[in-house]
Amino acid sequence: MRISSPSDALPLTGADCFLRAFDAETRRTTGASHLAQLVLRLGAGFDLAAFRAVLARVVDANPILRAPIARRGAVGAPVYRVAAAPRAAAPRVEVHANPPLAAPARTGVLAIPALLPARLNEVFAGRRGELLRVDVVPRDGGTDVAFTWLHMLLDGAGSERFVAFLEACRSGARAPDAVPDADRAGGPAACELPPTLRARGTLAWRWQRGIARFAGLGVRSLAGPLRPTRQDLLYEVAAFAPDDTAAIRRRASERAGFLTPMLFYLCAAIRAHHEVLGRRAAPARGYVVPLPVNLRPKGSEGAIFRTRVSMLWFGVPAALADDFPALLEELKRQRRDAIRTGQVEAGVAALELGRFAPTRLYARMARSAFGGELCSFFFAYTDAFAPGLERFFGAPVESGFHAPSVPASPGSGLVFSLHGGRLHATHVWQRGVLDDAERARFHARLAADLLGSD
Repeated sequence: MRISSPSDALPLTGADCFLRAFDAETRRTTGASHLAQLVLRLGAGFDLAAFRAVLARVVDANPILRAPIARRGAVGAPVYRVAAAPRAAAPRVEVHANPPLAAPARTGVLAIPALLPARLNEVFAGRRGELLRVDVVPRDGGTDVAFTWLHMLLDGAGSERFVAFLEACRSGARAPDAVPDADRAGGPAACELPPTLRARGTLAWRWQRGIARFAGLGVRSLAGPLRPTRQDLLYEVAAFAPDDTAAIRRRASERAGFLTPMLFYLCAAIRAHHEVLGRRAAPARGYVVPLPVNLRPKGSEGAIFRTRVSMLWFGVPAALADDFPALLEELKRQRRDAIRTGQVEAGVAALELGRFAPTRLYARMARSAFGGELCSFFFAYTDAFAPGLERFFGAPVESGFHAPSVPASPGSGLVFSLHGGRLHATHVWQRGVLDDAERARFHARLAADLLGSD
């Protein structure tokens, strides 16, 4: 695909290119795209006609929503071909009446239409501008609205800003083209980096060495090292009662600190996976987990489109997962050291330099340090879900959650968020990596650690 001038294109961020590499690798090895999903569970009153009309205006005003993705020539960094967007199809909006539900495995789990997890196993043609689709599922007393996108288009925070932006356009508080200035900029300004290529290369090398140090831990995921297999992701969402959620949040603040509650949830996630892997014939010797870090400046309006994150990596020996307080203290120490040594900035430098790498090389480098493993599992704690979004196109927002795609290896991911006084824990897994007994142990361990009932 030829790009006639720089004005025709919008560059991908370094994190976008990282996700683009995983999309290519996932399609090559498992036949699916690397997608992400946000689900709004609404009460009565959703105005579908108004939603279709506003979404169409927003898509017309923001061509990135259907812009084909391609490189500048054979070796250039990938870009969104915004000038070609009008020739691409608009994002689909599909309504489903009475679809089958994924039967909840236990109490406290939301009844989710089975088609929503199945969306994560599909292929989106990014080179043709197929970046976003919406599924609308009427149910008794309300509607589920699910946004599924090629992950590089939006990160978790960006997806929440996107649905809030749609509602603001509906109410007249925003014009469809009134996106934050950062979305119009020619390049990402995620954080300050050294001005010279040599200094940025030094930062990137520091980040790569930091990850390589974890290789000796003997990383093993539920799925094991990458191998060609059909992706078949499932997910379930545990919604904790308000009283339990309040108790969990107090416990997180007491144990991990008011400013870093995510380490409490990461600790619980490690121990849930350890509960399963520690009993297998080839148990993990250690756990390595990447944590996305939102790079939008505090107090700013914040960009919507393109991925604005760096990553912090945590690695611990498996024996430490037997002791919750000791594990948590080690995670806190690693976070302090990572911030002190500038690992967030080093991650940005590494991702930005990687924009020019061939996709296959990029993906191979990501797995090489751990002998074919990518990490132990995926994890995110997004705190309050879409704060301030109380209604969406005439309907009250009863709950909402994220469901990110997880490659067939590592095959498991946990995402925590808060909405309406409830903690939502979304577990995404590859079919077959956990049997029924293992899933029961996984979730019993998770609930016990969150609630402190062990």
